[in-house]
Amino acid sequence: MEHNKKITRAGGVSLPVSLRREYGIEPGEKVNVSVNAAGVIELKRIEGSCLFCHSDEELKLYEGRHICRKCRAAIGGL
Repeated sequence: MEHNKKITRAGGVSLPVSLRREYGIEPGEKVNVSVNAAGVIELKRIEGSCLFCHSDEELKLYEGRHICRKCRAAIGGL
């Protein structure tokens, strides 16, 4: 599936409704935007990021804040 989109003046790109519906992407969801070694722009859904290292992997909530597994281990296994 391929979609051609324009980038807005503010730098935004909207995702086509068919893509959002197919993957269950809801308004307000957070995504990480990165560029891989081949120069391809990638979007990755995230719940949030670690309070300390900003990782988006293996997150758990602690008092309303996301903390990743590595940082939990470093501060005593919360």
